[in-house]
This record gives sequence, structure tokens and C-alpha cells, in this order.
Amino acid sequence: MKHVSAKASLSHEERTAAEPRDKGLHPVTIRDITPVNERIRLFKLSAVNARGIKFLPGQWLDVYMPNISKAGGFTVTSSPRYGASTSGTEESVPFVELAIQKSPENPVAAWLWRAHQDILGTVLNVRVGGSFVWPPPGMDEESVTRAVFVAGGVGINPLMSMITHICEDTSSKAHIHLSYSTKMPSSHSEQHQILFLDRIVRLFSNRGSSCSLDLHITGTWDGSKLPQATELARQLMISDPQSGGASFNLPATSVHQTRISMQSLQEAIGPEEGRATSVYYVCGPPNMTDSTVEQLRGTPGIRPERVYCEKWW
Repeated sequence: MKHVSAKASLSHEERTAAEPRDKGLHPVTIRDITPVNERIRLFKLSAVNARGIKFLPGQWLDVYMPNISKAGGFTVTSSPRYGASTSGTEESVPFVELAIQKSPENPVAAWLWRAHQDILGTVLNVRVGGSFVWPPPGMDEESVTRAVFVAGGVGINPLMSMITHICEDTSSKAHIHLSYSTKMPSSHSEQHQILFLDRIVRLFSNRGSSCSLDLHITGTWDGSKLPQATELARQLMISDPQSGGASFNLPATSVHQTRISMQSLQEAIGPEEGRATSVYYVCGPPNMTDSTVEQLRGTPGIRPERVYCEKWW
């Protein structure tokens, strides 16, 4: 994203200087690297300490690299249950996952985009920080009847950790809605090539009727023309036009070729009488985030203090 501002020109540590941070550092090992597409890689960082890394869904890491003076900042995309302990999971070693976009101008991201064989096994130091978290600070999670998540591009990263955590909690009764706006690499891209779409489909399919998804595909990286919306939904395995548009095990989904707007969010935010017990999380480019937050906070029935946001730069 190209967004020129004074804040965007600052380093991660400078931009987040006022944010809460843990005091200690955690050593981690680059254990696995998985390409999502030509611009995004998933990193699995194993905790060196068997006690793992404790964090809240939505938090980020200060990532300290060999021979780079300033830390990079990357949001944890995995659920806290995999980071803090191996108990009850299929993993033998606690880990955190990061989704990192190719950014040659960012020294830390550029280092992480070196050849796999050059960086696998490297030990890094990380520190947990950030206040954009689930559950909402000071709020009883059980009091939330609806959680609305709005993501633009890699703004999906902190929301992915939150959504995964809620879906893993079988006691949670909150309805989850995700409006996700992004571009596809090309007109022929498949579900797994759109960041976390396959994971979202799997989680929502398992959770059932208490989830809904609006996917907004706004174009392609290579400029190729998008298929019609019904064909695009079939291609991405969101819905099958031959079954009357029924979703592939997804209770409420739709695919759009427009940006997220308040008009498209009206159904997601629900009737006015239920909005006071809902929460709203928005993460994306600054302009998109500011506009969406302003409109949500001005919507009748929505309590402004229950609208949370974080911007990516």
C-alpha cells in the first residue's frame, strides 16, 4: 500500500511507542515458511522456551533480526492456544504464525523474504505488544451477541487471530460476521491464494449458522478481468450456482466485486435494537479504516466506544 503520511514514514517502534508492550523478549526459531501467493508468506516461529509465548488475539510482535538495528512489527495471525502451551493441541512445540507481505523497502520484511534455505532455523527475538485485542478490554465476552469484523487487504491479519480464537471456543454464542475486501493475484486464482480465505471457509463451515461472510474482490494484481460474481464464487468455492447459489457448507455468504460500503454492511450490523450489544473491529489501510469507523460510530444503535480499529501502513 502506498500511503504517504508522517506516521507512515516512522519505524514500527516509533509508530507504536505509546502502545503497551511486554517487558521481556522471547527467542523463536523460523520453523516453516509457506508461500500463500507471490506477495505473501506465512511464517511459523517456534518458541525456544517450552512455556511458549502468551498473547491476546490481535496483538503484534516486535521482531528483532540479525544485524538490523530497528525491530519490524508483524501481527500474530494464529490463535493464542498454539503459542502458550502444547496442551490440547496437535503441535509438539508452541508457535506463533505471521503473514508477511513482500516489502523490499522494509528491512525486516526484506530479510524475511530471502531464500527459504538461507533463513530456516534462524533464531530471532520477539516481544508481544498492542491494544487492538479480543475480547474487548474491560468487557465481559459473554455479553457480546454479535462481533462484526471488517478487513481490508492484510488488515485481515489481527482479525484472523480473533476469529480463530472465537471459533475454537465452543462456549461462545456470539454471531461472527466478516466483511473482507481484497484483490486476487489473477483472474484464475484459487481459494488458497487469497490470504486466509481457505481457513475462514473451514472455520465458518465448522461453526455453522452463527457465522456469515461477505467477500469483496476489488480487482487483480496482474490487471486481468474478474469473472462474473456467480462464477467467481464457484471458482473460490464460496457458493455453487448450480445448486441455486447455495454455499459449500457455509450458512451465509456472498461475493461482491465492489469495495466495502455502509450499504453492504447494513445487513451485517443487524437490526438497530441489537446493535448496543455488538462489537465492531475494523483493520485496513488508513483511509478505508477511518471512513468505516466514522460511519459505524455514526450509525443509530451502535455505541461508538464499541467500535475498535487498527490501521496498517
